[in-house]
Amino acid sequence: MTWLVFYPRTMWQVIRHPVSMIDYSDKEQGDTPEQQYIDTLSPPLFLLLTILLSHVIELGFQTRIDTPKEGLGRYLTNSEENLLILRSVLFSIYPLVFAVGMLKRTGTALDTISLRAPFFSQCYVGAVFALLMSIATILFRSGMETMQWASLGLLLLTIIWYISIQTEWFAQHLTIGRRRAAGIATLTFVKASVINSALASLVLV
Repeated sequence: MTWLVFYPRTMWQVIRHPVSMIDYSDKEQGDTPEQQYIDTLSPPLFLLLTILLSHVIELGFQTRIDTPKEGLGRYLTNSEENLLILRSVLFSIYPLVFAVGMLKRTGTALDTISLRAPFFSQCYVGAVFALLMSIATILFRSGMETMQWASLGLLLLTIIWYISIQTEWFAQHLTIGRRRAAGIATLTFVKASVINSALASLVLV
């Protein structure tokens, strides 16, 4: 029941101050486990609940992904639970790729401990990104031309918003100019999108 309080609170804070919430998550990693994220939802939980919310919205509009007739895709989309797992994996690729990219550019050794903090912090903005992308997809599948144009506009604005946040994140943590940070953020976003699309294509064929 506490999710009813802390989910909208976390969502509002991420929407209003996305970069600050990334920094907040980094600071929380320095606290003891029982003191972490006591006034918000933990980033991975926030991401998972947001994906669940987007799934519920999709069910309300009855815009389901076409179920493959055979292969792995048929198994992964033959139930709501499996479909949620698949979506969680696909949308988690973005926080993961950005977290790995940060560790690589700071020269930090990649392990489960070093990856935890940047991945957690990325889940906050990754959740809003996932929700907006899902809404854009729902609008596009409505079949109405006006809604499809609106979905393309929302898609473009979402990508610009997401990359701008990542630009600020790279600029702060790498101590570089925003132009260079924007290039890194854009390149990392493209990498994550290619991995996401490749995985989705393998599963949903």
